[in-house]
Amino acid sequence: MRKWVVLVVVLATTAGACSGANPSSGQEAYMRVQSAQFISGGIDTTTQGKLPIVSSVSTQSNALWPGEAGKSISGSVGPNSTAVLLGLLGDVGYWVMPVGDPDVNTTGNFTFSCKVSFSPLTPTGDGGSLTLVARATDKNGNVGPAYLVSQTMTAVRPDGALVISLDWDTQADLDLHVVLPSTDAGVNEIWSRKASGLPIGTPGATVDDAKAAGYLDFDSNSQCVLDGRRVENVIFPTTVPDGQYIVRVDTFSLCGQVDAQWRVRVFTQGAASPILQAFGESTDTDTRFPHGQGAGVQALVFNYNQ
Repeated sequence: MRKWVVLVVVLATTAGACSGANPSSGQEAYMRVQSAQFISGGIDTTTQGKLPIVSSVSTQSNALWPGEAGKSISGSVGPNSTAVLLGLLGDVGYWVMPVGDPDVNTTGNFTFSCKVSFSPLTPTGDGGSLTLVARATDKNGNVGPAYLVSQTMTAVRPDGALVISLDWDTQADLDLHVVLPSTDAGVNEIWSRKASGLPIGTPGATVDDAKAAGYLDFDSNSQCVLDGRRVENVIFPTTVPDGQYIVRVDTFSLCGQVDAQWRVRVFTQGAASPILQAFGESTDTDTRFPHGQGAGVQALVFNYNQ
């Protein structure tokens, strides 16, 4: 089952918006806006007046995915609009930036544009439907009517008989490690340098064989080459070995971030909610340990029996 979330985009004056500004970088916010100032506290969406208006809002596509980075939001606001506030409804704060150049397509209007990222940990409800709300204000603090845009939060969790998923909230390089049930062949661990549960050196093995044995779908932010995904899954498409599984989270690098809040979830075929989940925090201390097989802090241990 997919999730519901409401995204709020509000436009207002710089002077009014900066009142009570919090010096925080906004790293704790679920929605983050590049080159904008973070203001602590929720956004007021109460109707206040008829002017100034929002003429248009463009999001390039009406789909979002948890952990997405670099999402473009732009639009046009009416005469006398002077700044833009951007925030996620229910978030810990919002963001403010001035409007841009005059809109060459509409006399008297001004443009706005920004890049937005969404934490994989953003709390949502059910369904996946999103509502983007835009409002404009002028230098006197007059707030215009809301402009609504429908969006959808798409599911990023792949389907499978068993899916073990790691996601995190900052542009760090975290790695998912899954130790499979023990066999006579010894420890069998899926991670970025051994992305399949198929034993090494299996004669005649094909790519399909490797995937069928369980596989890691993606090494996100590898070596701090940032992709914005911040989600890694170990997937067992159809057959799952019975026995004990150990799930670890290795903090390869924080890539200049202060920390990273992470979440591990375990899903079975067709399940809307995880059967297990665990939460943790990566700090600089976690980067100092070895990063090979067996690395990382233990997040979950569970037994699986079909």
